[in-house]
Amino acid sequence: MIQALVFDFDGLIADTESPEAQIWQELYARHGQEFPLDEWVRSVVGATVANLDPVVQLESLTGLPLDRQALHAQAQRTRLEWQAALPPLPGVADYLDSARRLGLRLAVASSSPHSWVDRALRRLGFYDLFDAIICREDAARLKPAPDLFLAALSALHVRADRALAFEDSPNGIRAARAAGMQVVGVPNPITARLGPLPADLTLASLADLSLPGLLGRFGDTLTLRPEQPEDIAGIRRVNENAFQTRAEADLVDLCRQRGKVALSLAAVLEDRVVGHVLFTPVTLEPQYPAGGGLGLGPIAVLPELQGQGIGSRLMRAGLENMRRRDENFVVLLGNPGYYSRFGFKPGRAAGLSSDYGDGDEFQMLELHPGRLAGVGGRVKYVPEFEETGC
Repeated sequence: MIQALVFDFDGLIADTESPEAQIWQELYARHGQEFPLDEWVRSVVGATVANLDPVVQLESLTGLPLDRQALHAQAQRTRLEWQAALPPLPGVADYLDSARRLGLRLAVASSSPHSWVDRALRRLGFYDLFDAIICREDAARLKPAPDLFLAALSALHVRADRALAFEDSPNGIRAARAAGMQVVGVPNPITARLGPLPADLTLASLADLSLPGLLGRFGDTLTLRPEQPEDIAGIRRVNENAFQTRAEADLVDLCRQRGKVALSLAAVLEDRVVGHVLFTPVTLEPQYPAGGGLGLGPIAVLPELQGQGIGSRLMRAGLENMRRRDENFVVLLGNPGYYSRFGFKPGRAAGLSSDYGDGDEFQMLELHPGRLAGVGGRVKYVPEFEETGC
């Protein structure tokens, strides 16, 4: 089961490489020369160290002394101006949006510095979508060494065989493969000149295949959806099998019957419900001016499919759904060591208490930072929890 997507930045999220090539092509044309584009691509694009200096090359072609420093400075200024207005490449925004809805983690692994990547991601509105942004400062070696991808996997707490890398260049693909990852190649107009990419799957553009369709190509056909009428029996079966009691299944049914469900999300494989998570409304005493929050649970996966990441996908997808609804916070009871990876902290850190105790197992997550600042209070679950003994 795929848990994460790791993207290169330059040439993959935005085509930052074509503007630089165009700058040198125009400079060469002014001197009556043709820019050696293919040689530049082989020597510079995706390389750790650029092995071709376009100005030195132009000097040798023309036999004229050139102001190397001034030409490089002008090219740099022009490149930054052009790159600052670049849109994302086709399909990128849809992939990032779909990934969040599908409960996937996201990272960037780039050989460029944070000063460039972070600024560009913020301009594009993508910065906050990523769980980790790994750049040249974060690894001892750059691509084609695997260090950047290994650092991204470590930051995401995801195994290499449960992540997909997206790259536009052969060096990037070699780096991801050396980290143990499968790779989707998406060449841009510049890296396409290097010939076929050594990827597991190559797309001309991310707009050519939806993310669910791409995941299916890698054997991941998990569907996450708000419960449908045909899912109800399967949801009950999942909860009964996962907990070996009827209490949680009865709670879900009772909340559904009484209209106490904020979200009931089913995980479906081959038309069979294999996992489920429930969100119900909670209130605060004294009353919270912004309304209330949500209680998460139960969350369940069929025993024979546990440990494959279905629960993690359900958790992230459910939280993302609630975040998009502009809900305030989520509380739950569970193992702090497990739920902390999703951002949960002890409820008492926000001044919250509950009828289920106030130890580390009672945890909370602000869906939007600051929503619980200065609030505090006692969380009250819907009465169906007490009625069913949950």
